Amino acid sequence: MVNPADILQIARQLRQSGMQAIELRDAETRLRIVARNGGLDAATGTAASASDGEAAAMDAIVRANALGVVRLRHPSQVGAGLMAGARLQAGESAIFLESRGVIKAIDAPIDGEVTQLFVADGDRADYGMPLFAMRTQP
Repeated sequence: MVNPADILQIARQLRQSGMQAIELRDAETRLRIVARNGGLDAATGTAASASDGEAAAMDAIVRANALGVVRLRHPSQVGAGLMAGARLQAGESAIFLESRGVIKAIDAPIDGEVTQLFVADGDRADYGMPLFAMRTQP
């Protein structure tokens, strides 16, 4: 049996790990804890401080919102797919997760440039796993 202190401890560990959600199940019970971050949807964002008069840049780490196999491009598309340096518009399909033959797009949360990929085509993604990072100028 899970008591309130256990739930708080699980929530604390969830935030520390950077994951977005965790689900615990037994035969009769299902407990789902979801981290709610302000700001960017489907991403954790941090604003870098301005230095030497430069405008602050916003970083976003886009995380998997489902389980699946990572596809850097939709199977119907031609080309290499998502890569560092790619420019994306907010809401544009950036990366795809395939599960049981269904392909789900994960959209860019902000206008900006992909600065880093954390996954490769064909990798297995778990819920909350970082997929790629983006940066934009405000």
